[in-house]
Amino acid sequence: MALILCVAAIVIAVAAGEKLKLNTGVTAMFFAFLIGYFLLGKSVEEVISYWPVDIMFYLLSISLFFNYAALNGTMEVLGRKMLGVLGGRRALVPWAITLVCAVVGGLGAGASTPAIVGPFAFSMALSSGINPALTALCILFGNLIGSNNPYNGYGGIISKNLILANGVDPELAHAMSNRIWLNCSLMCVVVIGVFFAYYMIKDRKKGAGTAEAEKREAAELSSCSFSPKQKLTLIILLAAFVLMVVPGVVKMWFPSPFWDTVAGICKPQMVMVVGALLCAVLRLGKEEEVIRRVPIHTIVMISGVYMLIEIGVQAGLVEQIGQLLQETVPAAIVPGVIVLLAAALSFFSSTTSTVMPLMYPLVPQLAAAVGLSPVALYSCVFLGGLSTDVSPFSTGGALAIAGCPDPKVKDQLASRMIGCSLAIPFLVMAAAQLGLFNLAG
Repeated sequence: MALILCVAAIVIAVAAGEKLKLNTGVTAMFFAFLIGYFLLGKSVEEVISYWPVDIMFYLLSISLFFNYAALNGTMEVLGRKMLGVLGGRRALVPWAITLVCAVVGGLGAGASTPAIVGPFAFSMALSSGINPALTALCILFGNLIGSNNPYNGYGGIISKNLILANGVDPELAHAMSNRIWLNCSLMCVVVIGVFFAYYMIKDRKKGAGTAEAEKREAAELSSCSFSPKQKLTLIILLAAFVLMVVPGVVKMWFPSPFWDTVAGICKPQMVMVVGALLCAVLRLGKEEEVIRRVPIHTIVMISGVYMLIEIGVQAGLVEQIGQLLQETVPAAIVPGVIVLLAAALSFFSSTTSTVMPLMYPLVPQLAAAVGLSPVALYSCVFLGGLSTDVSPFSTGGALAIAGCPDPKVKDQLASRMIGCSLAIPFLVMAAAQLGLFNLAG
């Protein structure tokens, strides 16, 4: 009963937010307390403990730091200059963002990449008129390309270890992990390409500028200059970027107690809080306005739904969905079913800590039974789980939203990303059913 009510409550909370213009998070919190206390026997304090402190602090620290750069115009000028570097060619902006996020994620930034690169990416994209939802997709899927490699990527390493736990020879497991990563990278490019085509065609119908106009504008974009206050803000931004990325990379390649300590201190949350304090002390913006622009609406929405989802997990939602794989599934649709199940599970739990450990052990026996490549089925689990990473209720999606400097766009972005997170699993399912994951396996 509690399980059914949890699923219904999630649907009602999202629908109420869309149709009645209520904050989805407040509605979700109400249902979380109701179901948790009366049906699951949880105390009020236990339900409150499901509030996602880490995600909320991330959102808060990003806003406090980057709001200074947004308010004093630094991000706008920076975005225009970055667009000028591309010759004003708007079509290159999404792919440039994808490449940068892939590199930063691959260097070791991992899940922090949206927080580190996001504000810069959105500034360039907003200056060039790129759809914010497409920008968020490029940030998140670009990061997935870089941060899921089997060498130093968190997801890639977990995937390889789970394959080894299935009794696969280490050399073969390494080769399989490389193929899964290749499938992941190719699928990420396909997803970005599909949405790129959709939004570019949509914008063109609205009357986007011609190539000649873009070239004329490029000179104007490059000629804009920073004020003294903006230059100082930019120095702080770049210093923060270096501190958030470099120590972690050095620690990974040259491990030592010193770099362990430095990397432990230079976490994005701490760096951004220190950066916000420095901006306040140097009077680079009005602190009252910076705090006023913290996206409380978005924070409440994400955190409230997160609490309700956690109640669903406590009610056994993950186990119930996982048991569906034990039922008889026609061999012809096994890849697609696995993708959709992994995607459904990842809405309510972590791909790396729950979905993959739950479903990877099923792959060897299932692959033998239906005559499919284990690499293809591992890829279905891996990509199915990651396909909902753009959901605003996931850590990656929440951080991507937080990186948007425009408060109005930020509030609209959450609902758009819910739509994307529902559509992308079906793109991955189509690729799986067409046998595209067998090409690398």
